[in-house]
Amino acid sequence: MDSGTLPFAGGQLMMRLFEVRLFLPEEERAVSSFGSLLHGALMERLPKELVERLHEQDMRPYSQSVSWDKAGGFARWRIGVVEEEAGEAIGEALRQGGGIFLRQKGYEVRLGEQRLLAESSFEEIADTFFLQEAAPKGAELSFCTPTSFKREGRYVMLPDFFLICQSLLMRWNRFAKEIYLYDEDLTERMALACQLSKYALRSVPFSIEGHTIRGFCGTMHVRFFGTDGMRRILGMLFFFAPFVGIGIKTALGMGAVETRVWER
Repeated sequence: MDSGTLPFAGGQLMMRLFEVRLFLPEEERAVSSFGSLLHGALMERLPKELVERLHEQDMRPYSQSVSWDKAGGFARWRIGVVEEEAGEAIGEALRQGGGIFLRQKGYEVRLGEQRLLAESSFEEIADTFFLQEAAPKGAELSFCTPTSFKREGRYVMLPDFFLICQSLLMRWNRFAKEIYLYDEDLTERMALACQLSKYALRSVPFSIEGHTIRGFCGTMHVRFFGTDGMRRILGMLFFFAPFVGIGIKTALGMGAVETRVWER
């Protein structure tokens, strides 16, 4: 996410993006489906009352994913949180460090030092895009773990702009509270304002609970069209995307994304 560093907004609902380096046994490599294994381990470190509340929610206020850094030769566990209580609890759980035994793999993964990659609020992000002089021109999206959608009971493994915008808008409106975005056919108009200008995508499987979901990974460049206000909304939501992910099962490791919004 090309954010610069947004200042802390005291008293506002904060969103945070954490990253922890994972140390695996020699010769072992982490794949994106590790996210589903680590999800259970994370829940075991959180207060019981919070875990029960999170399980009752139809949309989780966090996303998490695992990716392999080829250049560095290590695995990264990234967790985005858009709710204050959950953010504080997850941050504390990660600071505990130590090891996590993966029963499915038969070995322990050690947690490295926690890093706070980004911290912002819904108010700050909205102000950034609606108070700046010029509306953004487009964005680059890098899908780091398999991304997929579900429509009418079927999986959709293509980067459909309507489904991308719908996913982000639903999450924004669910958690932003006082900055609700609503207009008739808004999702459809957002999708029509996006034009694919460049892409390098591939089909990738994601294993979860004994079955496989196919999704896509890679990069795509998007140009924004439409009104000044529409381009500001798109920039704001694409900037928000790394905290929540895109598509289905983002709490289990799918749909992790990094974004860079273009000003020109």
